[in-house]
Amino acid sequence: MTDDPQPETPAQPPRRSLWTTLKLHILHPEMTPHQVALSFAIGFSLAWNPILGLHTTLVLLICLVFRGLHRPMVLLACYINNPWTLVPMASASALVGNVLLGRGWHLNLHGVHWRSIGWKSFVTRAGFDGMLTMLKPILVPYLVGGIVLSAVALPVGYYLMLKAAQRLRKIHLPHLHLPHLHKHTPPK
Repeated sequence: MTDDPQPETPAQPPRRSLWTTLKLHILHPEMTPHQVALSFAIGFSLAWNPILGLHTTLVLLICLVFRGLHRPMVLLACYINNPWTLVPMASASALVGNVLLGRGWHLNLHGVHWRSIGWKSFVTRAGFDGMLTMLKPILVPYLVGGIVLSAVALPVGYYLMLKAAQRLRKIHLPHLHLPHLHKHTPPK
């Protein structure tokens, strides 16, 4: 019986929390606070896009066209619209659209039978026409509200993320060991 040394397993890096990961994306050393804020604002604006199913496609196209964006930040911001937030965001869009169209704060949802919307509503002509007829009272307010909220989300998202990025950099960058960032700073 010999005592063979056990092969050492490589140490696993510690798991990061969601906040730590997000903070590292905001503190991205090769991006300016302006680039991070613009990336977030574009993704946040796309999250309010009323045409469901186009969010990821639009993000990928925008990231291909504009090279200076922080791509993970655009995706993270766009996915604020997800299955858990879809109903509140769609409701907010419909309410805002209803108010902008002069219809007040009350949405008429009595004629909408949500359970009748299924896969046949999207693949057959009759199903699609029936769904559009049923959704007609709220479709226009939803589209108008979504477009307006998407336009409002761009400057609001930019301003909030710019302030957050500047504040986080002021707090955390001096403590991070990033030698390539500090080589251009003049000595104190």
